[in-house]
Amino acid sequence: MSPKYASIQDWLKISGLGRTTVYHLIAEGKLHAVKAGTRTLVDVEHGLAWLAARPAADIRCVRPTRVAA
Repeated sequence: MSPKYASIQDWLKISGLGRTTVYHLIAEGKLHAVKAGTRTLVDVEHGLAWLAARPAADIRCVRPTRVAA
């Protein structure tokens, strides 16, 4: 059972995102967070759903061209 809320530090480990990106997502309302005193806690369930809704990575293998010697 995962926790309902995670500290920013824990959310960085869970999501693999960077601190600045997380704070931008919170500011834009894309990631839900609450304040508990001075701590910012991310809603884990909402955050995981947000990550799951991201588009699949479009990664293409590009083979290097050979240079004639």
